[in-house]
Amino acid sequence: MSPFGEFLCVELKRSVSSMLPQDIPWYDPSHAVFFLALYGALTMIGVGLLAAALISFKRLKQGGEGGHH
Repeated sequence: MSPFGEFLCVELKRSVSSMLPQDIPWYDPSHAVFFLALYGALTMIGVGLLAAALISFKRLKQGGEGGHH
């Protein structure tokens, strides 16, 4: 195996061996960037769902005859 291949295997073995929180190397900046992006995206999806639910309930409370049935 080439030296570069051995380097990759060592890095993969050292990186994440399991998905348990105590096994993730939090000191690695790439993990921080990944989790920041992940939780940022999940937050934006949650805010969008919450806004859609609130707007729907507001329109239901208003009643009105403007239903599109």
